[in-house]
Amino acid sequence: MKVRKLVALLAAAGLVQVAHTSYAAEELDRVEVTGSSIKRVNAEQASPVQVITARQIESMGARTLMQVLDNLPAAKPGQQDFRSMYTGSDGASQANLRGLGAQGTLVLLNGRRLSFYGAPEGFQTQFVNIDAIPAAAIERMEVLTDGASAVYGSDAIAGVINVITKRSYQGLQMSVTTDHSREVKAFGEHQLSATYGFGDFDRDRFNIYGSVNLFQRDRIAFSDTYLKRPEQFYVNNPNFISNLRIGVGSEPGVMNPGSLFVFDSKNVRTSMAAPGCNNVFTSGANKTCVVNGLPNQFDTGPKSERATGYLAGRLNISPDMEGFAEFVYTDVNLRGERGPGSFSSGQTINWYSRNTGTKLNTFVAPFLGPNNEYNKLTPELQAKMGGAAGLSYLLQDAPGHFGQETTDKSYRAMAGVRGTLFGSWDYETALSVAGSDSTVFQTVNINTVGVEKAFGPFTVDPVSKRSFIPDHPAYQFGVINEKNAALIREAFPTFDIRSHTKLISLDGKIEGKVATLPAGDVRAAFGYNLMRESFETPGNKDAADGHITQQGGSWFDGQRTIGALFSEAIVPITKSLEMDAAVRLDKYPNFAANLAPKVGLKFRAMPELLLRGTYSQGFRAPNLAESGEGGVFAQRGGMKDTIRCNETNAIANQLKKSVDKADQDLGKNLLNSNCSNNIAGLTPPNKDLKPETAKSGTLGLVFQPGKDFDISADYWLIQRRDEIIRQDFQELYDQYAEKYGPTLAGAPGVIRSPITDTDRSNVAAAAAMCANPANAAACTGKPLNYSVGLLAGMSNSYLNRGRTLVDGFDIDARGRFSLGEMGRLNLGIAATIMNRNKHDDALGDGFSQNYVGYYGQPKYRATFNADWRFQNFGSSLFVNYTGGTKWAYDKTDEENNNPTSCTAADVALPANLCGGAPAFYTVNLGFNWEPIKTLNLGLNIKNVLNKQPEYDPNGWEGYNHAQNLFGRVFSVSASYKFW
Repeated sequence: MKVRKLVALLAAAGLVQVAHTSYAAEELDRVEVTGSSIKRVNAEQASPVQVITARQIESMGARTLMQVLDNLPAAKPGQQDFRSMYTGSDGASQANLRGLGAQGTLVLLNGRRLSFYGAPEGFQTQFVNIDAIPAAAIERMEVLTDGASAVYGSDAIAGVINVITKRSYQGLQMSVTTDHSREVKAFGEHQLSATYGFGDFDRDRFNIYGSVNLFQRDRIAFSDTYLKRPEQFYVNNPNFISNLRIGVGSEPGVMNPGSLFVFDSKNVRTSMAAPGCNNVFTSGANKTCVVNGLPNQFDTGPKSERATGYLAGRLNISPDMEGFAEFVYTDVNLRGERGPGSFSSGQTINWYSRNTGTKLNTFVAPFLGPNNEYNKLTPELQAKMGGAAGLSYLLQDAPGHFGQETTDKSYRAMAGVRGTLFGSWDYETALSVAGSDSTVFQTVNINTVGVEKAFGPFTVDPVSKRSFIPDHPAYQFGVINEKNAALIREAFPTFDIRSHTKLISLDGKIEGKVATLPAGDVRAAFGYNLMRESFETPGNKDAADGHITQQGGSWFDGQRTIGALFSEAIVPITKSLEMDAAVRLDKYPNFAANLAPKVGLKFRAMPELLLRGTYSQGFRAPNLAESGEGGVFAQRGGMKDTIRCNETNAIANQLKKSVDKADQDLGKNLLNSNCSNNIAGLTPPNKDLKPETAKSGTLGLVFQPGKDFDISADYWLIQRRDEIIRQDFQELYDQYAEKYGPTLAGAPGVIRSPITDTDRSNVAAAAAMCANPANAAACTGKPLNYSVGLLAGMSNSYLNRGRTLVDGFDIDARGRFSLGEMGRLNLGIAATIMNRNKHDDALGDGFSQNYVGYYGQPKYRATFNADWRFQNFGSSLFVNYTGGTKWAYDKTDEENNNPTSCTAADVALPANLCGGAPAFYTVNLGFNWEPIKTLNLGLNIKNVLNKQPEYDPNGWEGYNHAQNLFGRVFSVSASYKFW
């Protein structure tokens, strides 16, 4: 009785919220629907919601939530965990509705928020790792494809994905699945799950159940897929296979003594294989000792292991009060292997670090002095550089040491009460604590202190400015042993990046009838939400001090408290017209409170036809990575330094015209080598950021001529403003080039490296070529040279800038047919038709072109499914279709890459692909059989037609990774219910 009085007081204070109760007879037919705070008798609402049941997930052949989302037309393919290595959000998968990014899609578990993944993408895009959601306990997924900030607050701009677990469970059930590919035999995914529950809620007044899900994806080494790429990839990359030196280079564990090289007075580079080399490659006057590089590449697919535990309980405290609690814990481990590091004299690395400010750190690999014990230059080469030598050497002493591993431990604990007050008002209140602890372990970068221990102490020649290792370093070149391995582990340590997020939330609402109109009851809900959010990335001390190359000790530390009040009302205006209005007020620190309204109308034009529409406003608050304390010290790859690109390509194209094959080979290797570089980047948070805001709307209909058939069609539009971007370094470079000239001299935060020995060697090679009279025709004009060194570092910032407009149509049709003695057949089709995707970067040019139909922006995405049930046998067919696009990214790119040029990314396409990136579809076929009531056996053949990706030069590794190389996959499953 005391507990009931306490809850009544909380309800009166607005501290509780409503949920379905099993003991109030008049509420039995009312259900909770994603996107609304009010239960309703009819699940139809003004906002479109797609429901995917556990059986439908099985029909798709999906084993993870990521695979489910890949089969939703409204969801654009997002980051997959095993494609995420070295992205900054390693080991996680994202949801991405409408293509507005993971930060625009809100992911819920049973209607409540989860904590963000500990390692945000690029240290900016915070998102929920959907791999952390308990797959074994899922009853259904509800996908709201409409703005929902008026109900849920920040982040719900593109929509909401609400994963709903079983409400209760009794008995013990175990399931196992295993997937294998014949095309890539290394591919394998395996799952084992168990669910156990006891207690009849109606009889025993309680139910407790738990589930455990174990998932493993096998390692796919680079050697398993390097021959599986589309044929045109090898045509456009003729040296791809030969550069691996398969069969001609030394194998792992076999000593490779490396190569020595020198520069003469004219900076011409000459190399020789070190004595004892059994794998000599000759190009002109240069000889190198080569390695079989195939085993040394980074894995195509890292090994993944995932364990998820889920525990839920309900207690009937009294006839009008229920207690509930749940706990979920997920442990994810991802490990990718790569080959050993290398020692390459003259190699230059630049990076920023936290404790060295804006000073650029630089490491240049040292040379061998004239008296170094490993300097075995021939007398001819000794005379060219004063007896000193450069060395290229593979450090093979610590096999299995190099690579990357990601661990993530995420959790959520939640407890609350719900029930009925005053006979007709329902309430619910709950407290939850969620968090994620993520660690990325990388073994690829140099520790300057460790390198000094292994190869130092270094000395600097006052004339050449080159640094030298001692004559007898601790590391022993020419042998493979454990002493060397210990030194390598210090020189290339396992560098860790740790991140922690935490979300403490107290929420509540109360809902019930507030008035009666001629058309029916007016129902309303009132509630609140208090959240304490924190994000910490302490950073690595060695990196912060500038000792870890290309790692600057990125760090963040932020906490904030957020408060929100919200309400919603359903008003039956007439018997046929109903209005649903919601509003939410959120207060975040550092900027004004945000008011997000939403209104929806539902009109029953006739018994078979429902018309519906919504208008809403949404927002996304700057997250703690964008506006807290700290900064990003990281590399930016793919930078085009135009002046260096042009000067290097001029040298390369001249060398390619030489009569000497060695010059030609050098020219081929140099071409475009300075057109996509890594630079050091520095990005601090911006406390002056404003929230992103959005306006969205839907207009559609639901037609149901009979109980076994329905079709819905909805037009939707989203316009997002004040987008928070991390200013692109390439864009910043172009702005600086226009203002300061191509060298960027005087541009703030821009640093260039000095011209290197390699640069001078390339210039010298071009000069030597032109000194040969046979090349006179190719050597017209001024001698070629470099005016500046490579771009080394830049600083940028987070900005509120730009807006995006997307709109389109969703169509969903479902039919259910009785076949009499032959069972039942269910058919379904879902499609998204994109109409516009336009962007305004707020630089004064207004909205851009429409990107729909250009690369990565297909106009059509659709699925078709057919499920047939006959007695104890079932079969399913699932087709996933993505429409074709142009190869060009935009109109400017299209000037060079079009059907006439038959190119994409400025390289040749096969004749059958000139018209654009083709449509792609896969067909899955599933069978299941229940020989006895408690046993279910299944066979799912994914990609029955063995579709392979076409050549795609815009895609990494020559194909679109939204597709895969695995071809036809066979999946076998078994499930047994013990009681």
